[in-house]
Amino acid sequence: MEKSDYHSNTQKGPSSDPANYRPVSLTSVFGNLMERVVASEMLRYLLKNRLLSADQHGFWSKRSTLTNLLESVNDWSVSIQNKLHNQVAYIDFSRAFDFVSHPKLLHKLKSYGLNGSLLHWISFLSNRIHCTRVGNAYSSFKHIRSGVVQGGCLGQLLFLIFINDITDNLRSPFKCKMYADDVKLYTCC
Repeated sequence: MEKSDYHSNTQKGPSSDPANYRPVSLTSVFGNLMERVVASEMLRYLLKNRLLSADQHGFWSKRSTLTNLLESVNDWSVSIQNKLHNQVAYIDFSRAFDFVSHPKLLHKLKSYGLNGSLLHWISFLSNRIHCTRVGNAYSSFKHIRSGVVQGGCLGQLLFLIFINDITDNLRSPFKCKMYADDVKLYTCC
């Protein structure tokens, strides 16, 4: 069972509108520690085996929105020096963490060689229920059919794995830079 508190996300409108709130999961200290250990080992494995896209700049050490921007600006500067045009499209997937398909994510984890007890443990994503607390009132329990937990390090890594192959079908002259669920596609021609 997972409990969620709703926290305001007033960037999108007034706090009186329920659509401007998003769930934040509350996990025990021991659950958080376990997630951190699992995520750290998974990331080490993925990086060692070069399984994560070099175009992703979100949620890993020594990568940030700044490294994402610097790589893009460098590409654009080179194309301008070569008298080429830059065309850029920015994509922000709305509520992307909420729509991660559990069966597809588990399939990807297997394809990356993550299996056995680790895969069994990660399958905690399936068959979960949660309730929501607003003040002292609790909602009825609902089944969670998709998504990864936001706020924990494991959820972030699982999301990166889920979208990792977004750039696999891009061919030159197209390039892509990602930061979590923000995607920047561009071409220099």
